[in-house]
Amino acid sequence: MKNTFYWMMFVLFLSSVSFMSCSKDVKNASESEVAPSSQYEGKEITLWLPPFGSDPAGVMDFELWKSVTDAFEERLGVTVNLEITPWSGYNEKYLTAITAGNGPDVGYMYLEMIGNYIDMGAIAPLDEYVTPEQRESYYYLDKGKILGKQYTFPFVVGNPKVMYYNKTILADQGITEIPETWNDFIRICSQIETDTDGDGQSDVYPFIQAWNEPSIGGLNSNFYPYVWQAGGEIFDDEGQFALNSPEGLKAAQFIYDMRFKHNILEESVLSLSDYEIGNMFIEGKVAFAVLQTRTTAQIDEAGLDWGYIPSLKDKQMGTFSAMDSLVVINSCEEKELAYELILELTKAESMKKFHEMSPFPPITKDGVYLDNEAFKPLYSEYSDIFHTLPVAVGASQVFDFLQKNLQLMMLGEKSPQEALEAVEEYSKSVIK
Repeated sequence: MKNTFYWMMFVLFLSSVSFMSCSKDVKNASESEVAPSSQYEGKEITLWLPPFGSDPAGVMDFELWKSVTDAFEERLGVTVNLEITPWSGYNEKYLTAITAGNGPDVGYMYLEMIGNYIDMGAIAPLDEYVTPEQRESYYYLDKGKILGKQYTFPFVVGNPKVMYYNKTILADQGITEIPETWNDFIRICSQIETDTDGDGQSDVYPFIQAWNEPSIGGLNSNFYPYVWQAGGEIFDDEGQFALNSPEGLKAAQFIYDMRFKHNILEESVLSLSDYEIGNMFIEGKVAFAVLQTRTTAQIDEAGLDWGYIPSLKDKQMGTFSAMDSLVVINSCEEKELAYELILELTKAESMKKFHEMSPFPPITKDGVYLDNEAFKPLYSEYSDIFHTLPVAVGASQVFDFLQKNLQLMMLGEKSPQEALEAVEEYSKSVIK
């Protein structure tokens, strides 16, 4: 299955070493190959990271990474200009800033962005800085190679989207079956009573999606999993848009029918963001929701009785999982210092702080697993269902246009076929 090789290291990891142990025989990933010295004294470097904390403004993220960069500044005598960049308009901000020469020196990019910036010559290869010891210490460095060069340094790996369910809602309504297939899901959701207090208003939602999510990342929950479950792909091996296919149409029709045929998705989904549907599930208002695994920190804090399934199934199972990276922008004048900053951010001590706030699996052999124990089987038993988004020139523009057309579909202004045909036509001009 395409992209599944990203996850083989998880399986090897689980079978060979406990998440809670440290490898004493491998060089610590935090050790830099360039000894701290006065060569960096007085230098400045700019770092852009996105928000992962529970507050969308990124205050928690800023405080966390500021503690890391403060230590780095003191050790090397440098200044790190840290900025937390909101997800809304994320790619547009990078494009505008880099084109104008005002971008960061080190930045966080998701896979669908990267193809464009490599094509622009905006990302610096890191091959000359990466040592054999670091390749041994970090799990996913080889996955950061694109077109034969180390363009990226994998930073956030894992955090798959899974189908959560509220056990209390299902039990209160006498539902004991947990869905496995698309047909199961439609049938079970159709049994859920939404107006439980008889006031004519929905106080329980069978299923919820975020069709007002400003980031194209909303499709990672709303659409792509169903494409993979139907056996489809987003781009083909030649980098061409592949969703206007029987599989892509089947996925779009499945979502469309939940809105207009089965009345499972109410009109309210047109006004909701990812953040809001997460809160609605945490508040106990939703029976089923596709959310990232790190959401369980807030769910557990709320005392919700929950379960999950890795994925629904049509032709097969399939869901999204992250493979996001740090990059050095080519205009950076201190690339060696930029790489040193990447090592500081990704060492076990720094990542432990990060994963305490936002649980992800570790990226180094001396890292600690801080995610919910319930998700360990995901990596040992379901690694082959995980997909990342393709690296392709024009991918981010195509995804943005796809989201807009699917939103029109959910408004009832386009059919699934019309939406996908429009995106296919647009993609030809963008990719060309």
